[in-house]
Amino acid sequence: MASQESIDRAGGSSRVPVRLRRKRRVLLWMIVLVLVTTAWSAASSLQYLCESGTQETAGSGEYAADYSCAGTRVDPAVLTHDYGNRTQPFALVAGAHITEEGSRVLRVVAGQPVCVRVVVPPTQAADGFEREAALVTEKHQPLAGHPGLWDSMMVDAVGAATGISVSVAVAPVAHAHMAERRAVHVYEGDVRLFDADSFEIGGVVEFRDAQWNYEPPTAVPTQYEPEEIQVAAGTLIHVSVPLSSRYHPRSYHALPACTRADEPGRWMAASAAKARGVFGLPEYGGRVWLPYMCRLHGYTYNEFLRCLDGGRPLSNSSSSNNNNNNGGGGANAYTIHWFGDTSTRRALKKITSLGEWCASKNAQQQQRCACDDSGEVFARFTGQNSVRDALIELNDEDGGWSVRENGKPRRRALFAPLARIYYHRWEGLTVYNGAADWRRALAPDALRGYPQADLVIVALGTLDAALTPFLEYTQQLDDLVALLKASYAGRHIIVRAPQHACCRLPAGKPLRRVQKDRNRLYGEYAARLFALHFGSLVHFWDVARIAEALPASVRRESAMCAVSNVPAALVEVENHVLVNSLCNLDPFYANAARTGTNMLELA
Repeated sequence: MASQESIDRAGGSSRVPVRLRRKRRVLLWMIVLVLVTTAWSAASSLQYLCESGTQETAGSGEYAADYSCAGTRVDPAVLTHDYGNRTQPFALVAGAHITEEGSRVLRVVAGQPVCVRVVVPPTQAADGFEREAALVTEKHQPLAGHPGLWDSMMVDAVGAATGISVSVAVAPVAHAHMAERRAVHVYEGDVRLFDADSFEIGGVVEFRDAQWNYEPPTAVPTQYEPEEIQVAAGTLIHVSVPLSSRYHPRSYHALPACTRADEPGRWMAASAAKARGVFGLPEYGGRVWLPYMCRLHGYTYNEFLRCLDGGRPLSNSSSSNNNNNNGGGGANAYTIHWFGDTSTRRALKKITSLGEWCASKNAQQQQRCACDDSGEVFARFTGQNSVRDALIELNDEDGGWSVRENGKPRRRALFAPLARIYYHRWEGLTVYNGAADWRRALAPDALRGYPQADLVIVALGTLDAALTPFLEYTQQLDDLVALLKASYAGRHIIVRAPQHACCRLPAGKPLRRVQKDRNRLYGEYAARLFALHFGSLVHFWDVARIAEALPASVRRESAMCAVSNVPAALVEVENHVLVNSLCNLDPFYANAARTGTNMLELA
């Protein structure tokens, strides 16, 4: 019998042994399996890219993803879904994908908008007591012009490593269901994160059913019981900052000097700021305030007064001499007309004392520094109780002293003042000003008795939101705008925002209906009105943004102060933002501050 080998040869066959064929078959199946797996992986990646809109430029670290609220619209089913017995509010982060470890992680680059949505299911009236309580809330309505704002909440993105807290501003989604009190309510807002870290979303719903808007004569809540906003375990927004990004720590000193007092920013640990080469900024609780888009300089109050005299920021006065920065001084001293409440008084105490008021750590623990200074005897100017009007003269050696109060001269005058401040203390635009009506103080005839203003600062909203119904406030604002136009035509005006109000119930006599959303909406309305009437002549000093970015635990401490004042150390930070917005307008002072040059020697 011929061998298999001879048969194969005779027939010209190239058949391989069985064992070898089996090996090839296994190898072929392995190749097919690898190809299928690769194709599946590629398809999955493509699906992921299509779903999220993500497109990463290889090696650049830059994303063209759209995780914004506009790019990831809310599913209408969320608004009509029956959540059964689930009544707890919860948050959703757009684009957060489940990893192999079970975490929900979204990876973005610095500055990329990410949509955060908060869903507030309707409460379930389980018994008669709850139904009765629900009926009481029917008297509460959202503020005029904001029909879907039924719930007041605080939402934050907090860095796990840095502790940086970023407030997420959410607003009602545009849907007909949002007008209904008992419907599911959905709120959304984009958050932009600029620091390398993994951020967690958290927060609380303070009030439901419009109980946050306790407009007179509606009753005010008797208990403050915030509900925690639930977030899926492991939800993180991981932020990377490419070396080429202007937000990278190495690029900090290339940022322009801040020339606005409403720049967004964050509180950073002072030690971390110093590692970036940031020195000389005032600290609050071991943190410093750093805007994202610009750089603050460490001005002293002495330098501030020199800057007002030499640079004459935002002034239309012909007495300035900006070529040699000699300024006016004396009779031509730079003059600010400043209208404000107790927060303004505290700001002026810092300025007139050249920063010495409540500067020591021991003093900061005292009531007058931490909260209420209304009973403090302050020799430099009274500005409280019976004194409504004070003319304060300031120089860089003696600080500030009032030379006239309520029209009567005091026995003190400063030699060659660098600046003057006419301060009118008011209780906002409320009826609680009594006989010292702000309309009379702002009349052109009344102002002729004071030096002409180079700049006007108006502090609004804090007491107005606490003591005045909204529609009444809007009417008073119209009167204020008309008076400012008549008395300060062509002058620049700085509008100071209301204080941020956290974590409290109305208190005091008269009852102060303090609430963060009321403060915010009163402030936003005033800002729009002033921008409409004054255009480029109006500027905004947003102190609320600074306080709102503090960690939640620190914000809760502010509720200890019933009169809505912030601690003196935080007043220092607020003032510092204002000083930078004025002095950095002149390159002479901005460059001197940047290089650490002693401006007192240059002037």
